Amino acid sequence: MAAAQPLLELRDVSKHFHGGGIFKQGRKVQANKQISLSLGVRECLGLVGESGSGKSTLGRVILGIEKPESGEVFFQGVNLYGKDKAAIRQVRRDLQVVFQDCFSSVNPRMTAGASISEPLENYTRLNYREQLRTVGELLELVGLNPEDAYKYPHQFSGGQLQRVCIARAISLRPKLIVLDEAVSSLDVVVQKQILDLLSKLREELDMSYVFISHDLSAVAHLADRLAVMCAGEIVERLDTMEDIHCLTHPVSVALLDAVLPALPENRAGTVCDIAAAAKTIGEERSSHGI
Repeated sequence: MAAAQPLLELRDVSKHFHGGGIFKQGRKVQANKQISLSLGVRECLGLVGESGSGKSTLGRVILGIEKPESGEVFFQGVNLYGKDKAAIRQVRRDLQVVFQDCFSSVNPRMTAGASISEPLENYTRLNYREQLRTVGELLELVGLNPEDAYKYPHQFSGGQLQRVCIARAISLRPKLIVLDEAVSSLDVVVQKQILDLLSKLREELDMSYVFISHDLSAVAHLADRLAVMCAGEIVERLDTMEDIHCLTHPVSVALLDAVLPALPENRAGTVCDIAAAAKTIGEERSSHGI
């Protein structure tokens, strides 16, 4: 039997930028270097690295925002940088994003309902009444109230507004969402709530995630597999988060060391704690058939 086609596949993707400043004109900055990876249906890939490692640039390449100098990006079998514009538009509705800064991700002059409705207006033929009903259902799905559709961004807390952004991202029932530091700006309690919400939505809506973060504890909560980036390259991979204690690259070890438990006296067991948490989450997913 032939192997199933991956939902997302990157083949030798490279991306660079030209450096700025008086003394850097013409200098190339390598953001991504010959990166190959794949993602299956209902799978979450954790993409981690320190600031400047190229992970967010790779996220924009996956989204079709930053065209690579070389390599190919296939989503549902369609080359996102190919010539078939009709096919690209057709699959583009199944590819959405949630950014780190929820406040800059929305128009401050638009209500939450109007922001959530934008993808619906672009890709569906729902009438006004159907849009209102759909927006209300989406708000309830992310733990808010239908009446919140009439609020403006400044009337929400950061966690609530990120839920609005998630509602917008799932409005078209996408196959893949790129989560670019989607919980990094939130306090730890709200982070846990959003991660639980994303896990729940993934199960209910059969979605896949590329979860970009520098926080291994957050990644361990959601991801099935891990890729560690450094200087534009993937330097280490894990096929299961239960092996997180086996990471050996210096960047991976530094990211592990940066994760501290709440109590100082427990900090010596940080790596074991993360590994145990990842194993527990994996067991919970298996018991629920995820």
